[in-house]
Amino acid sequence: MAEQLESKQQQLSIIEANADYLSAVAYKYYCDFQEKGTLVLLRQLENEGTELEDWQLMYKPISLIPLMLSDWKEAGIQDMIVKYNPEVSAVCTFLYPNGSHTSYLFEPSQPPPTLQQQLGTGNTESQ
Repeated sequence: MAEQLESKQQQLSIIEANADYLSAVAYKYYCDFQEKGTLVLLRQLENEGTELEDWQLMYKPISLIPLMLSDWKEAGIQDMIVKYNPEVSAVCTFLYPNGSHTSYLFEPSQPPPTLQQQLGTGNTESQ
């Protein structure tokens, strides 16, 4: 796998700053697909801050992850997705232009179903 373009601390800062929003979006797409998966955060070097734009978020249900990440099982994403409970947590994967990726399983301050109810209409895409 290619070298990470952001440090683990930078990635965790992004999750911490956006945990409620990420969890709400992930839960919305979990409900839409009726399948566990990961919220993919598309990252660019010029976007080093913690603010996320809608184009950076994409949900991949477990059945479609192999189309994006060939080493997803070896990287531990499958294990995270199997272990996570969409009612209380979320899985997100940072994906970079060089093909490097890192995934995290986290719990927001409020449960995702509650957060999803607070989520306004966004332009996040699923593919």
